[in-house]
Amino acid sequence: MLTFLGRDLAIDLGTATTLIHVRGRGIMVNEPSVVALDTSTGRIVAYGSEARRPPAGSVTVRPVRNGVIVEPDIARRMLRYFVRKVHGHPFARPRMTIAVPGGITSIERKVAWEAAYEAEARRITFMENTLAAAFGAGLGTGDPIAAMVVDIGGGTTDVAAVSLGAVVAGVSRRAGGEEMDQAIKAVVRRLYGLEIDDRTAETLKKEIGGAGAPPRHRGLRVSGIDPDTGRTAYATISAVHVHEAIDPTVRTIIDAVRRVLESCSPEIATDVARRGLFLAGGGALLSGLPARLGTELGIPVSRVERPEHSVALGLSMWSAASRAPQA
Repeated sequence: MLTFLGRDLAIDLGTATTLIHVRGRGIMVNEPSVVALDTSTGRIVAYGSEARRPPAGSVTVRPVRNGVIVEPDIARRMLRYFVRKVHGHPFARPRMTIAVPGGITSIERKVAWEAAYEAEARRITFMENTLAAAFGAGLGTGDPIAAMVVDIGGGTTDVAAVSLGAVVAGVSRRAGGEEMDQAIKAVVRRLYGLEIDDRTAETLKKEIGGAGAPPRHRGLRVSGIDPDTGRTAYATISAVHVHEAIDPTVRTIIDAVRRVLESCSPEIATDVARRGLFLAGGGALLSGLPARLGTELGIPVSRVERPEHSVALGLSMWSAASRAPQA
């Protein structure tokens, strides 16, 4: 029956990465949310990891931006491709639980529903990123003591105070890892005269970037394109400049947390101050981020276990719990 209907899927359809957790099997898809289009025909020639380095005569397209679908037709085909990789049977129609940003509009939600339906879902449930991350971290499952979760994705940062399995206060900001990468690319272009791609920007962020004080004598040599000659060129990028590029996004995250704290009741704010702030999402791995947030906000800050997987894991846990027989 599972083969025919398809196992339950928990889907984190992110700006940078799509993760699919298959009930009973774990995370079976962890691929870039990108496709490669043939420039002459418009046909999709590669998905996910294979599209990160597109074949000759093609361009890459990201159908998800700031956590929402902006290219519906491409997103449908990409999601259908990923789903078919994991549920196997050509006629299976699995139940899907999908993460969405806290600030999603009704129109954006409808587009996501249509993409899931076209990906052969027989039932679709949506859940906010932060609540899913809380479940994945073992928080917000009935505990009356509130905690705060910050889910930093590729395109959005969602902040929420969670208590008794529900979001009691939250905000969503369209800022995250992608914004940091674009800022790094702009700084390298302006200061070093070098055009670098997204992967190089991401490498700079991970290797020498961070939210704390930058190491002043550290740098990383990278290759790019000299815009004047069109040829490959090299430069050693200073960690100071990478940190400066990242800092505006870090400040946006800090301001979002402050806004949620200010909107909480005194009881919830007291709980959060005692229990702390939990960082989830791929952006939580940014070097120095817990220490920076803890210093500026005056509350304990820690990363959840497996932060880049926490949303997909939480979706699956919540889905399984909601469908379990009641005693």
